[in-house]
Amino acid sequence: MYLIVAIQVLILGGIVASQEINRALDSSVRVDLEISQAQARKDSFRGAAVSGQPALNLDGTNATVPPERFQPGERVLVFFATEPGRRPRITQVERRGWRADPLFSADNFSVPGKVQREGRARSFSGGGGGLVARVGKPSVLVELDVPASIPIEDAALEQLSGPSLIRASLRRGFLGHRYLTDVRLIGRGWTGEVSFAYDETRDRLIVLAPKQERYDSRRFSTDRQGRSEVFFFDGEGKEIGSAEGAGRLVEGAINPADGTLLGLVTKDAWGHSTVHLVRIGENGQVVQQGQQIEYDRVVSFNAGEGGVWVLVGAPGSPLQPPFFVDSLTLGGMKGQRLGPFASKPRIVLAVGQQVWVVEPEQHRVTRLDRGTGRTEREYRDVNRPTDIAVDAGGLVLIEANQTQLSRFSLEGQLIWRIPRFQGLAWVIPEGASGGGWVGAQRFEGRDGGVFRYEADGKVSRVSGLVVPRVTSEWNRGRLAPDAIRAARQGRVYIREGQAISILGVDGTLLKRIEGFRYKTEQRVRG
Repeated sequence: MYLIVAIQVLILGGIVASQEINRALDSSVRVDLEISQAQARKDSFRGAAVSGQPALNLDGTNATVPPERFQPGERVLVFFATEPGRRPRITQVERRGWRADPLFSADNFSVPGKVQREGRARSFSGGGGGLVARVGKPSVLVELDVPASIPIEDAALEQLSGPSLIRASLRRGFLGHRYLTDVRLIGRGWTGEVSFAYDETRDRLIVLAPKQERYDSRRFSTDRQGRSEVFFFDGEGKEIGSAEGAGRLVEGAINPADGTLLGLVTKDAWGHSTVHLVRIGENGQVVQQGQQIEYDRVVSFNAGEGGVWVLVGAPGSPLQPPFFVDSLTLGGMKGQRLGPFASKPRIVLAVGQQVWVVEPEQHRVTRLDRGTGRTEREYRDVNRPTDIAVDAGGLVLIEANQTQLSRFSLEGQLIWRIPRFQGLAWVIPEGASGGGWVGAQRFEGRDGGVFRYEADGKVSRVSGLVVPRVTSEWNRGRLAPDAIRAARQGRVYIREGQAISILGVDGTLLKRIEGFRYKTEQRVRG
C-alpha cells in the first residue's frame, strides 16, 4: 500500500517538476492570442483559472502539407501566421519529429496537434482546448494541443465575472509544451441572454446584456437585484460606449419614431416571471417605468406605439381561450382589445394601418384594422406558421415545422411555396422589392446559413459563415428579433448564439461582434 502511494507521489512530482522546468527555462517569444467567451472558475483542487478557446482561423485546407497523407494518431505541428486585424491563419502542417520545435517569431508560431479520425474530433477535451483544425486536400482533422485553462489569483475572479474577452501570451515552452500566461482583460463578452436593437435614426446598434451573477450558496436570490449592461455600437460595429443599470434587461426594442430605447426589465437576479416595460436613457438607467405584468402574457413588442402587445387578463389568472390582445404602453393599457382568438397568438405585428396575428395552433393568420380592431381577412391555407414578414405586396410565412417558406398576396392568394428548408429561424422583408432574407440550418440537403428570396420565389445563398439561432416551433423564443435589416444602409444584423454578425448589402460578412472591447486593457493577476 505504501509502495503504491509512494509511486503515485513520485509520478505527480515528476509531472509538476516537468511543468516548472518547461516554464522556468523557457526563453521563447510571446505571441498574443485573443480568447472570446472566457470563463473564470475556482476548482477546489487546481485553484482559480480562466478558460476559453483562442480565436484562431482553423480552416487549413489551403495550407502546405507533406505529400504523404496524414494518418490518425500522428503527431504534427500546425504553423500559424499572424496578420493585423485578422485571426491567425494556418499556413503549413508538418509531422512532429524528435528534434526541438522551431522557435516562435512575431509573425509565425506553431502549435502541436494530433490527427483525428473523421467523426471522432471532440469539441472539448481535458488535456487541451478542444480546438479542431481541418487541414489539406483531401482534408484531415487535427486536434490542437492548446492549454484548456490559465491559472489566475482568486482576487481576479470578480474581475472576470461573466463571459470575458481576454488576451493571453502563448509560449513555446522549454520542453515543447505550449502554455498561456500574462492574462489581460480587453472586453466584456455576452451570455446567451443577450438581445439587441437597431436605431435607424442614429445608425447604431444597441446590445442589452444581463450581467451574469457569480453563484454564492450563502446568499438568496432576493438578497440582490440583477443588473444589466447596455452597449452602444455604430452601424458598422465599432464601439461607442457602455452603461450599467439596475435590473435585468430581458429584451429591448427601438421606437422608430423617436429612437427611444424600450425594454422589459425584471428585478430578479435569476428568472423573469414578472417584468416592467421601461424607457432607458443614454446612461443605461431607467427613465420611466410602466406597470408590472407577467412575462408569459407578453406576446410581441409594439415599438411604434412605445409599448408591447399583451394578453388581456387579471394578474394571476390562467391563460385560457378565448384570448384578447391589447397594447400596453408606459401609460398603461390602451383599452383597444383585439380578438377573440381561439388559441394563444405567437406573434402580433403592427405594419401601417394593419395588425397581423399569427396563431400556430389554429393554422391561421389574421389581419385586422389597427384603428377599429375589425377583422379584414383570415389566411387559413397555412400549416403551423411561426414567423411572418409583411411588405407592400403581401406576406411571407415560415411554416410546416419550420421547413417551408410561403408567400401570399394581401388578398390571400398563394403565390409560391418553397418546402426544402430545415430549421428556418427568421424572415425579414426587403421593402418594395418583394424579396427578403431568411436564416436556416439547411436548404436542399446542404448546410444552411443566410439566404435571399426574390419576389418570384427564387432562393440564393448569400452567406454560409453565419449560423442562425433556431427556436423550436413549440417554444415561443424571444420577443426581440434575431435578425434586423437597416432600411437605409441595407446592412443585416443577425444574432447567432453569443455573437452578433453584420452582413453587407450583398451578404458579405462585414463583422462578427463577440463582445464590447474596452479602450484600454486591464491586467489580470495570475
